[in-house]
Amino acid sequence: MSVSKIFLVPIDFRPESEIALEYAAFIANRVGATLHLIYILEEESPLLKLVLKDDQRDMIIRGAADKLDDAAGKVLTGKNISFTTKIKQGKVYEMIIDTAVEVKADFIFMGRTDSSDMMKNFAGTNTMHIIRGADVPVITLRKKPEYFGCTHIILPLDLTKQTIRKATNAVAVARMLDARLTILSVLREDSKGKEIKYISKLDEIRTNIKSLDIDCDIKLIKNSTDAPNIILNDAIRELEGNLVMIMTQQELHITEYFVGSVAQDIINLSDFPVMSINPLVREEKGIPDPIEEVFINPIQMLDH
Repeated sequence: MSVSKIFLVPIDFRPESEIALEYAAFIANRVGATLHLIYILEEESPLLKLVLKDDQRDMIIRGAADKLDDAAGKVLTGKNISFTTKIKQGKVYEMIIDTAVEVKADFIFMGRTDSSDMMKNFAGTNTMHIIRGADVPVITLRKKPEYFGCTHIILPLDLTKQTIRKATNAVAVARMLDARLTILSVLREDSKGKEIKYISKLDEIRTNIKSLDIDCDIKLIKNSTDAPNIILNDAIRELEGNLVMIMTQQELHITEYFVGSVAQDIINLSDFPVMSINPLVREEKGIPDPIEEVFINPIQMLDH
């Protein structure tokens, strides 16, 4: 690739963030990306600000920097990957979003713990803040995947909602990672008429994405009563996918069907790495969306 990619990897020294670093390093090695590792010292309480001396504060920062270098060395030693390390202080999610802009990151990679630990650091509320606020894709991992890869992206689509932005972003990411796509949708009703309509729409999507030189397949799941995250985990195993891609255009706490409604459950409960993209953040920040400009004509028919 002609332009080097930049991956931002927040580290909090938990096993999950080490897994995220390993995964980021694997993909960085594959696409020739540079890693930016960052550790955030959370804001000091008013009392701590009063009692903590400057030399003690400096000692804490140096200790964090040494620990960050050790974490980087543990994963990256012997790998031909460019990386930097940086310590910042402030609110975790604000510093990560700001740093992503500062270093012009293409992706953010983060580890997360189980939902029982949702109030802790990168595991819960900070993760959701970052996914809502970042204008680049955020890849989260709950556990170490069986296979480190990004060659087969599974994209769940609710075909009752707008599909242009979802499809264009999926095409752009697949092209960036040289991956193939499988479009996945779920039909809850036992309706032959709706099944024909869904298959027709999925075929349109597949045909138009293939016209852009992206390998694409489709999968329609019918009459399943399982929770969406269970459907998704099972489907990814069956399809031998290795990365889930979801769009979080709606607020993550609003209950809506499949992608919009259960984005948070998928992020928290997926057995596979999840890439979350929030295209509306770019609009809110006044950032043009070149992806849609480039790809909208070939697939504009998807929303009729």
